[in-house]
Amino acid sequence: MAKIFEAVLQLWPQCYATLLVCLLNISIGLASGWTSPYLAQLTSENPPFRVTSEEGSWIASLLHLGRLLGAVIGSLLLEYFGSKMSVLLTGVPMIFSWICIICVNSPIWLYVARIFSGMSMGMVFSCYPIYIGEISAPSIRGALVCVIINGLLIGILFASIMGPNMSMMYFGIISLIVTLGYMAIFPFLPQTPHYYVQHNNIKRAEQAIQWYYRKPDVKSEIEAVEHFVKSTSAKSIKERLEQIKKPENRHSLIMIILLYMFMQLSGLNTILFYMEIIARKAMVTLITPSTLVIIISAINVIVGWMGVVAIDRCGRRILLAISSFGVMTGMILLGLYFFLLDYDYDPSNLEWLIILSFLILTTMMFGLILAPNAMLSELFPSDLKSIAGFVGSISSAIFAFVASKTYQSLVDIITEKYVFWIYAVIMLISLIYSLIVVPETKGKTLQEIQDLMIARRSQQSRITQQSSVETG
Repeated sequence: MAKIFEAVLQLWPQCYATLLVCLLNISIGLASGWTSPYLAQLTSENPPFRVTSEEGSWIASLLHLGRLLGAVIGSLLLEYFGSKMSVLLTGVPMIFSWICIICVNSPIWLYVARIFSGMSMGMVFSCYPIYIGEISAPSIRGALVCVIINGLLIGILFASIMGPNMSMMYFGIISLIVTLGYMAIFPFLPQTPHYYVQHNNIKRAEQAIQWYYRKPDVKSEIEAVEHFVKSTSAKSIKERLEQIKKPENRHSLIMIILLYMFMQLSGLNTILFYMEIIARKAMVTLITPSTLVIIISAINVIVGWMGVVAIDRCGRRILLAISSFGVMTGMILLGLYFFLLDYDYDPSNLEWLIILSFLILTTMMFGLILAPNAMLSELFPSDLKSIAGFVGSISSAIFAFVASKTYQSLVDIITEKYVFWIYAVIMLISLIYSLIVVPETKGKTLQEIQDLMIARRSQQSRITQQSSVETG
């Protein structure tokens, strides 16, 4: 018991910093969850102002177009200001986004608001995994990264509750207060030890370690940080590009791109943005569509927190595999529902099937959403983190934009059932990739992970050379 109490005392500053960043992600989650209730309202019979289906698809997808710009800005901020200041500045576009929502009276205001909130999302996903990776102990690093992702889910849940019960103006005011609260508190945290070591300020680095780790003796910690930073330091852009060409770094970069691709092409944004509309098309009457969205959002939060507990116990790879299998199953069942609906089956006898599908799809929060962000904070050396954050964020934004913008067009061409089955095929590929290719990084220091990636790549090279010799 005394050991547990001592561990809590040592780690609470890391948890405190994580919860503050989580507050920012709640605001971004409110922006993401805003879409489902308000798009349904704006395309209904008596909207506050008229929005066409085409305008609605742009409102849904512009969030991710803004993420592309945010990924660039976030990476530049990370390069020149460090991870802590970059995470702080992420809140600025969110403030402008909520001001637009408060003033909204036409689709143009919504376009601008979605671009600003997308910028904030692109910036935070470039920066926060790096920040958490630099301040956290290896034993809880994955969990802390996942806690912040769950802030997104909490925001989505609150949005699904608030959306049907208040005007967009009041929604924007409440969300703006959350963002301003984050901006007021977060600046008081110290910079990360890695930032100070990179700027040759060892005294401030020691003070940062004392604050984040609550250790009176920081000698071993500061030596580990110095070794990690100096052993991976490259001073010019040319040197960094040369570093990316190294097999282990190139392999890590490809892996991150693929993991974010699987995340976004899983149907994540389709379910997030169009759940209420999908439920209405499915003629669900057992429960109102807006209430169904609230229930599923609440379960998403629960499943997400289960992932937080599991990721540093079970590991990243198994969570990815479980999540991929669950989403694949859910998409197959969702496509089956619309397949039966097309053959004039009575929807009242099939409502259990679509509700079950939505419940199974909550498994995407267990691994597909959590693991890629955890691994982004782990796989790269110190001087490549800004590039990795940029590539990860921009990859996620591109695939998210493609998925959200093409959904309605694909439905119009091939109907819902085939769209959902396409998602299922992608998840089958994700399942195989998770089990065969993705390395396990739980419990390892950042330096140990670098050694692991180098060893894995060397082993693969030896196997390839041996196969070439045998074939020859």
